[in-house]
Amino acid sequence: MRVAMIDNSRGWGGAEQVMLMVASKLRERGHEVTVFVREGGALVEPFRKAGHDVCAVPRKGLGLLTGVARTASEIRRGRFDLIHVHRNHDLVVGKIASVAAGLPMLLTQHCLLGSTSSSIINLADRIVAVSGFIGDDMKRRFPVLSGKVQVIHNGIDLTPFKEPRPGFWEKVPAVAGAKPLLGVIGYFYKNQEELIAMMPRVREKLPQAKLVIIGKDDEKQPALEKLAAELGVADAVHFPGKIPYAEIGDAMAGLDFNVSAFRREGCALNVLESLAVGTPFVGYRSGSYPELALDGETGVLVDDQDQFVEALARLSADPELVASMRQRAREDAFVRFDLNRMVDDYVDRYREMAGERG
Repeated sequence: MRVAMIDNSRGWGGAEQVMLMVASKLRERGHEVTVFVREGGALVEPFRKAGHDVCAVPRKGLGLLTGVARTASEIRRGRFDLIHVHRNHDLVVGKIASVAAGLPMLLTQHCLLGSTSSSIINLADRIVAVSGFIGDDMKRRFPVLSGKVQVIHNGIDLTPFKEPRPGFWEKVPAVAGAKPLLGVIGYFYKNQEELIAMMPRVREKLPQAKLVIIGKDDEKQPALEKLAAELGVADAVHFPGKIPYAEIGDAMAGLDFNVSAFRREGCALNVLESLAVGTPFVGYRSGSYPELALDGETGVLVDDQDQFVEALARLSADPELVASMRQRAREDAFVRFDLNRMVDDYVDRYREMAGERG
């Protein structure tokens, strides 16, 4: 099959990582993929480096019209089977290309919809939501989508996570010897503040506990550091910066628990990665977390801060339970969150849509 993928985001996040994984696996299987991305944006280099056919078009100012026209023209001439957009903000340009080329269009929705209208979101012929949480929210807001939305949970390439190397954090003086070592990874808008706010109570029960906040955000980090200092836990909160992806498995495996206080997660890749290396997850019973972590088996889901702190204390006092969770987490991740499973599901959708067109 020939697939035209569109994502005109400026930056790089989980949606773009999933798009790259799907495109690469499709090409590995003999399909052809061309990606249409923003000229000068963060997607150009990673996709070109991975060997993909990249069409970078202007998306700024007067160049916007040129970029839309070029995208539609290239897709119309490219003999594609379908169009796959990875952000709802690309639905209009995708629809223009879809009409010009007579092709069906699939949308993958990776996060909760922001401000949009029924007429815009309904432009897609089919919609994949990366979790039931996202899909249910779309159908609740726009009942017209009920027959269009299907769920395909994200998957990851499990190869780098099969044999994580131990001792990653032992070489970091700021957290060496912490027990338990908690970790959160992601952009700094995901409620890291609440995790820091819980640390005084965590330390009351677990005096050696420390929290590592993995990622880089020069704008938001000073405020987080200030909060930790004001609460008297600056020595218990460490900012290691961005960790290279090749080392993420080792870093996650070195944690006692992967934690999150975010309540609107679409389908977090870092949760899948942590489970794949056997690190239990502790977070709120909200967003997509109940679909990813098996409560009591691969992690613990809670409803409030009291339960959060108590869960960490209870798990830290029960190494046998944690050991069983680690084993179960790896087993479950390698069954449910394999990249090949995700791509199989996408190929099935592609073939259905191409067949309907035929």
